[in-house]
Amino acid sequence: MLYPRSDAGVGDDRPCETAGKWLLLEHADAPDNVLVHAYATVIGTCCDPHGYVFVPALGLELSYFRALLATCFPRFIAPHAWLAAQSSAPGGAGPLAEFPDLLHMLLDFRAADNQHHRCVAHLVACACMGSDHLWQDLGLPHRAALSALLAKHFPALAAKNTGDMKWKKFFYRQLCEREGFNACSAPNCAACCDYNRCFAPEE
Repeated sequence: MLYPRSDAGVGDDRPCETAGKWLLLEHADAPDNVLVHAYATVIGTCCDPHGYVFVPALGLELSYFRALLATCFPRFIAPHAWLAAQSSAPGGAGPLAEFPDLLHMLLDFRAADNQHHRCVAHLVACACMGSDHLWQDLGLPHRAALSALLAKHFPALAAKNTGDMKWKKFFYRQLCEREGFNACSAPNCAACCDYNRCFAPEE
């Protein structure tokens, strides 16, 4: 549920408060920036404690999450109940079971060892918990925008996708190869309408 007013403050204490994509973008200095838009989409989805998949604070430490909000959405005043929920630890069962391994892989391949690239790794890992194509779960306009984002922030990993495999399928295939398995599918992909196209037998 979004606030009816965009200037709601931290003093409110209603239990169902959340921060949706459009509310965050209202408070962004650069709402058309690809990464800012992606952060708004994923935070508005994955950081919703009432959503079907909940990754508190994108899996970041709360202080880093607060800093990310201040950087991307400087005029946003976080609802008290919503921000308090972000201090929880991400659940490790169900669709989030692979989150730590996926995040670790992305961190291993980030282009630079800094907080910006760490946040992007958390962003992409959280978006992988969604049930659509990864570019859609990130709120990007098309798959090419996703490929460009990954090539910029995880160039060595992106370069491994020589067959132009769908990115979620590729990530989870990489995870399984790291673990010594031959075949693996993303846990949320079965809900996608293109599942049969992505996971049809390969020639």
